[in-house]
Amino acid sequence: MEFNAYREALAEIYLASEGQLELSSSASIAELRDIENDLGFSLDPGLRAAWLEADGGPNWIPVFARPGYLSGYHFLSIEAATARRRSMKRNASRYADYLDPRPRDPRMGAGWFNEGWLPFAELDGGTGILIQDYCPTRAGALGQIIAYTHDPDEMSYVAPSFEDLLEESIAEISAYPEEYIPEPEEFD
Repeated sequence: MEFNAYREALAEIYLASEGQLELSSSASIAELRDIENDLGFSLDPGLRAAWLEADGGPNWIPVFARPGYLSGYHFLSIEAATARRRSMKRNASRYADYLDPRPRDPRMGAGWFNEGWLPFAELDGGTGILIQDYCPTRAGALGQIIAYTHDPDEMSYVAPSFEDLLEESIAEISAYPEEYIPEPEEFD
């Protein structure tokens, strides 16, 4: 699924729930080039297209859902994504001796930060973070989606691609809109 179709489907769910999907205006090509230069790699076409549609959105507007979890993640702007990435890098040393609560999925690398990880969505100020993985293990796929979850702290595998996340996310939000869409009075 492409982001423009995803955004339209999500807007319909919001409308049916008497809400309105609010997203920021698109990022510029220059902003995308800047982040790619800073990262040292090209963005996945799906995430790139998403930021060309909308440079994130308000933190009270759930845009993504992690399949199997009733938690909505808001879409980070390019600026917020790079700030979250810097924060993860800065805090990674705190997890140096931390043991995962269960074995890590073999498609994901070790550690709590990797130069090839790019956060793009988060929940509750970073207690949950969706990350696009540009440095998977040989068992993984470039651009796969992984997640950081706080309490218990863990890194977990979510989806094989951004497009797969969109399909799974819209199915989850469609099935449980009352869990994801804020009540109409919450939009004010």
